[in-house]
Amino acid sequence: MSSKILEPTSELSKALHTNVVADSSATSLVNRLRGKDKDLQTQSVNTYEQFWNGAENNNEKSRASMYKTLTNTYYNLATDFYEYGWGESFHFARRSIDESLRESIRRHEHILFSAAQIKSGMKVLDVGCGVGGPAREC
Repeated sequence: MSSKILEPTSELSKALHTNVVADSSATSLVNRLRGKDKDLQTQSVNTYEQFWNGAENNNEKSRASMYKTLTNTYYNLATDFYEYGWGESFHFARRSIDESLRESIRRHEHILFSAAQIKSGMKVLDVGCGVGGPAREC
């Protein structure tokens, strides 16, 4: 690949996503995007684009060995938008009277974790299609 590949490490993810969007206002998303490290964000975009641009890289064979990097880079770039739209949990729960959506989701997650009998110190594989919101909460 022609430019430097920025490997999406856990340190990079933490640097790009230090705070979860606390509210759903457009201002919150804009402020969050403005507050990012511009060099890291630009390098991440350039890394992702390398998988699709240019004849030497734009084929399945050349991308196959880099799928982990491709996937992690995509989610590093898209996470802010997903969290803006759905919050830190990409699922829904029934709401009780006078309960907010966020409270209902937290309650639902705690019920699920309790039923699974997950204890402190146990290792759990989160195979969902989100950003690990339930794992962060419970």
